[in-house]
Amino acid sequence: MRKILASALASSMAAALCFGTALAQDGPPPDRAPGESGAIAPDENDAGRLIAFARQKRDDKGCAEAAPAFRVIAGMGEGQEAAQHELGECLLEMTGANDTETALFRQEGEFWLTRAAYAGNARAQRKLAMEMASPASALHDPRGALQWALVYAKNPTAGLYGYGPLPATLAPGLKSALDAAAIADAEKFAREFTPLALAKFEGPKRGDRNDARKHDRHAPPPGERQRRRVQAP
Repeated sequence: MRKILASALASSMAAALCFGTALAQDGPPPDRAPGESGAIAPDENDAGRLIAFARQKRDDKGCAEAAPAFRVIAGMGEGQEAAQHELGECLLEMTGANDTETALFRQEGEFWLTRAAYAGNARAQRKLAMEMASPASALHDPRGALQWALVYAKNPTAGLYGYGPLPATLAPGLKSALDAAAIADAEKFAREFTPLALAKFEGPKRGDRNDARKHDRHAPPPGERQRRRVQAP
């Protein structure tokens, strides 16, 4: 990954945390148990609701509006590879406020697609192979394209998505553009590929909220935040 990717990921996680806080502060007092209405933070049990929300936002208002929601779900890790893939595709389409932000979107998009692809998501593997094979793509990388093309070709779940095989000319064309060492590396990568998922997010359990409050002398009592918000001008 490029050096600037660290900045992209920091921005992504900051946005995810902000979005999660916004979700948490809407609703009943914050002393509810995680997973219930008014939970203090996104819970793994909320993933289905959140991804439906993100997809609807994308369909109604576009990727820029949906990306913060997708980041929250993608960050939940294992089991949310579909969200990682969809976030990655969105980021490859988004235009930033300037060229730097657009470049950050592309790098972040590559990151999330790669995480999903490493976890075994066939759609992400296919997307990476196609994007990296295209000279017009910001992700252009013939060796990377060949790696993911070979991995996708042996993914038993590829047919479930209706995509079918990659274009018959893709792998031969990539090999013609690479030297023998690069081809050998790509083949070795595919041969030794083992799925590797992002660690699964597990939200606080019932009672953790009250236990944490006992150790936080700065925390307001249950319901205090709600009353303050109501009283604010």
